[in-house]
Amino acid sequence: MNCEADRAHGGEVTDASIIISTRNRAPSLARCLETVRLIRAETPWELIVVDNGSTDDTAEVLRAFAQRSRLRVRVVSEPVPGLARARNAGARVARGQVLIFTDDDCYVQSDFIDQYRRIFSDPAIGFAGGRILLHDRTDYPLTINESEDEVRFPVGRPVPCGIIQGANMAFRRDALEAAGGFDERLGSGTAFPAEDWDMLTRVGAQGWAGGYFPGPTVSHHHGRKPHEARTLIRVYNIGSGAVYLKLAMNPETRRLYGPHVLRRMLGDMKFHQLKVAQQIYGALLFLREQRRRRLEKAPAAAIEASGSYSRHG
Repeated sequence: MNCEADRAHGGEVTDASIIISTRNRAPSLARCLETVRLIRAETPWELIVVDNGSTDDTAEVLRAFAQRSRLRVRVVSEPVPGLARARNAGARVARGQVLIFTDDDCYVQSDFIDQYRRIFSDPAIGFAGGRILLHDRTDYPLTINESEDEVRFPVGRPVPCGIIQGANMAFRRDALEAAGGFDERLGSGTAFPAEDWDMLTRVGAQGWAGGYFPGPTVSHHHGRKPHEARTLIRVYNIGSGAVYLKLAMNPETRRLYGPHVLRRMLGDMKFHQLKVAQQIYGALLFLREQRRRRLEKAPAAAIEASGSYSRHG
């Protein structure tokens, strides 16, 4: 079912929405949903699953889960691949005041909702992230943060890359909407998998505080082994380079993040020259991609401006 218009048509607002995006990972999704089913929360919440163009048994997994679970599963179809696009599709129909994002290869703890609700009881908090444990110790320790130390980011303090990650993050809905949602040029399905960090920086630049809080916890069963790590790290560095460029070009973030980015890159130059080179490559690649898109749009815009083309035929 597609619930695109539920909230627009007066659906009841609830305290929190868990949003999970999935694409062709039916077995992983099934295991993820079994842990979601065990959540026990003191406040109302909803589950939204965005099917991002799956061609495997994802639809059957969702039907079976809805039949045996007491939870109401809101399934949204977003056929165009792209994690940022899928996250936006889920956020558009969400009725929660707090939007919580996790991945289809993560297992949430039963107090997941209550932990986030306590964090967002502070009206200054606009974004937050939680602990991400490595589920399988034979997997490479990527895309995790197992720290038990809270880290707060007051208004005006940059959010470093990697402390809060997309496998376990949440936003106040008003803050996410005011920042314009996820940038669909970024994220898995593109060359720049950094839509989570980009979103965090833009919400922070809007005047919201946030932080990393070890309370809300997931286990990440990502399945990536050591031999895959080098390629994956390269891809993540390219993504962060694209966001560095965005931060430098955006007047809202340049003043806050410009010195931070410069310090990080200069510090990395001593010991991580390859990382910096990959980030610079990512920035240049992103710039080239945006130029290509502008050039593709230019002929159509010129034709329309000349009056020789009507979009209504």
